[in-house]
Amino acid sequence: MVRQNKTIKNFWMIFFGTVALLAIAAAIVLTTVLTDKITRMRMSQVTDENTYKIAQENNYKRALYSACDSMKNLDADLGKIAVSQDVSHQTKMLTDVVIHANAVNSNLADLPIADSDNLAGCQRFVNQTQDYATYLLGKLSDGETLTADERASLMNLDEVATRLYDFLEGYSESDSGMFITNGNGIGNVGALSDSLQEVEQNAFTYEKLIYDGPFSESVEDTTLGSKGKVSHDVAAQKVREVFGEAEFAGEIDNKGLMYVYRVNDGRVLTDCRGNVAQYEIYSEPAGEASVDCDECRRIAEEFCAKLGYDVKSVWVSKTQDFVTYVNCATVIDDVVVYPDLIKVAVGSDGKVVGLEAKAYLINHRDWDVTFGETSQEDAQAVIGNGLKVTNVAKALIEKNGKFVTCYEFEASMGDRQYYVYVDSHTGKETEIFKVIENTEGFTVM
Repeated sequence: MVRQNKTIKNFWMIFFGTVALLAIAAAIVLTTVLTDKITRMRMSQVTDENTYKIAQENNYKRALYSACDSMKNLDADLGKIAVSQDVSHQTKMLTDVVIHANAVNSNLADLPIADSDNLAGCQRFVNQTQDYATYLLGKLSDGETLTADERASLMNLDEVATRLYDFLEGYSESDSGMFITNGNGIGNVGALSDSLQEVEQNAFTYEKLIYDGPFSESVEDTTLGSKGKVSHDVAAQKVREVFGEAEFAGEIDNKGLMYVYRVNDGRVLTDCRGNVAQYEIYSEPAGEASVDCDECRRIAEEFCAKLGYDVKSVWVSKTQDFVTYVNCATVIDDVVVYPDLIKVAVGSDGKVVGLEAKAYLINHRDWDVTFGETSQEDAQAVIGNGLKVTNVAKALIEKNGKFVTCYEFEASMGDRQYYVYVDSHTGKETEIFKVIENTEGFTVM
């Protein structure tokens, strides 16, 4: 009986010992498997083909591009406020500065350099700019006006914002503008952190107190009109008169019914009346520019005339992609009607490679371009003393849903260029634009 009990005891000891060994072995195997899996996961994060890595890189790039856009808007508004003479206009733009500053910091915080010391200078500048704008908003709400010193501070801030925007734009478009897909693995931040250190050393000096041509996004009503609708066969005849062979490709509804046609080198979109609303070629222009701005203006105007649009060129912007963009508009009694804007792209060989006329087709009508009693001299007196007026024109613009006849003053301050619009009826500043030069050419914001 005793021997039997010992046998049973030995059996259970062996049994539990075996189970323990198996458990230990299983644990070792499981640990080895998990370790191997984690190692492979870490290794996979430094492989360009890794899906997670590419998705994360795209998120970083989106944040960088958004920060760049917000800095561009911040730069434009600071420059405009510094020369604006209208309190209500100043208030709106200062509010925009607060919004854009918030956006810059929010987007920079999404980058993997959020804790970098080199980012502190940029964040400090943006935060202080936001605080200064809030301070000035308080002054304006109390009925005070901007002083000469405050305008000087705004101009200094604008200079820093310009340098930051130039840097961010250049970095975002460079090969070094990568964070984790450049072969250095997760956690690599490219050259942005180091570059910000250089920017901080050269750009952050400012007072401690502290987005195309004019109306290129011209007002557009809800939809293209449908009155006088024709069949796509009839519209095709109009297309062929200018573009040669044209094959109907279907209909789309984009702010009104439009017909789509395939032509020899691209496609044409017309409204339902057969008027050309858009044209684009499929091939990319290339080669050195062989036509100057004046020639591009002439080519653009002649092309518009072929399409039945009586417009004149009013703004030219060259780009680095061998294309010159010409903004054309209706001109009545020397008054530029900006709501009737047509954008024409001219290639380096003098061939039109694109056109967008939807604003013209939506807005065009019998315009009243009657001017008010404000004289040009009185209107110019509204312009800030620091601005040097280089050209004066007349224009009809859209502001808050209303069409206003204005004096258009092209002006400069140092190397900065502005367009200031003064209402001919009220004599008040109505709109102001700052010209921005970047890799896309010249734009007005």
